[in-house]
Amino acid sequence: MNRLNMVLLSLITVLFFSCKTEPDSKAIRKEVLNIHDKLMIDGEKVVKNKMKLDKILISDQVKLAPDAVLEKQKINDLITRLNATDEKMMDWMHFFKDDFKGKTEQEDLDYYKTEMVKIRAVEDGYIKVTRESDSLIKAYQVK
Repeated sequence: MNRLNMVLLSLITVLFFSCKTEPDSKAIRKEVLNIHDKLMIDGEKVVKNKMKLDKILISDQVKLAPDAVLEKQKINDLITRLNATDEKMMDWMHFFKDDFKGKTEQEDLDYYKTEMVKIRAVEDGYIKVTRESDSLIKAYQVK
């Protein structure tokens, strides 16, 4: 009985380690495109937030603030960062090859893994700058 358990355990171990658990290039490509689609929607929010920040810049709230110059600079910097984040997305889309075909499955996989890293970086930028702009817009009570 003890020997049978050892054989079964060895067999299970071999089967476990021989299974390929890494996703293929098609799965990663699909995930990259899903993130892209989500960011396109987030991009609309970025544009709306830029418009709201422009509205704050010309408002009397900023003009009459005790530290108006600093507030305007803060808002302008945030608008610049929103624009830069949006540009990064446009650059990524411009260089992304949706129909990439490498010579091997591994080349396809490597390409889409690299693109995943790039699109995740864009996504992180969107999240950070959107949160900051949302917070500032909320502080100025702009709807």
